[in-house]
Amino acid sequence: MPRLGGATTTVNVHICLDDLEAGRGVGWIDGIDEPIPASTVAQLRCTSPHTATLFGDRGEVLYHGKTKRLFTPAQNRALAARDGGCVWPDCDRPPSFCETHHADEWVSADHPPGRTDIDNGVLLCHFHHSHLHRSSWKLIMRAGVPHLIPPRWIDTTQTPIPTTRRRTTQRPAA
Repeated sequence: MPRLGGATTTVNVHICLDDLEAGRGVGWIDGIDEPIPASTVAQLRCTSPHTATLFGDRGEVLYHGKTKRLFTPAQNRALAARDGGCVWPDCDRPPSFCETHHADEWVSADHPPGRTDIDNGVLLCHFHHSHLHRSSWKLIMRAGVPHLIPPRWIDTTQTPIPTTRRRTTQRPAA
């Protein structure tokens, strides 16, 4: 991403807190007249340098977010070494094609305003990252290993599936 005076471009995204929490409604980006869907706001919050401004139901500013929510280049290199690319089963996208995703969402009841730690991050290609945000699939961490939880219509027990691309689980033959 281009830099100006050492800082990357920051996008200011606006959305009402109720719409963000419900995953419905629209948000706004400074300088763009047309609204964007709440799902796009959620994905931008996951992958882009931005400042989120959350509004209450009367238009009051509830939160004007931090820009320190993205994984650092060093953290991304560590995730690339650990995951080897997109963690989605049968996906062959290398780290250079991947985005970093917070397993425990950056804004959640457990981690307000979230943790941007290696043990909370995974690599996903753009397709699977978008799919995860727009589908009923969930991603969790168990003992430092990313696991996917399928929707009930695929697996009624929703048994977590450990990801299989992790380089750290592959040992060379002795």
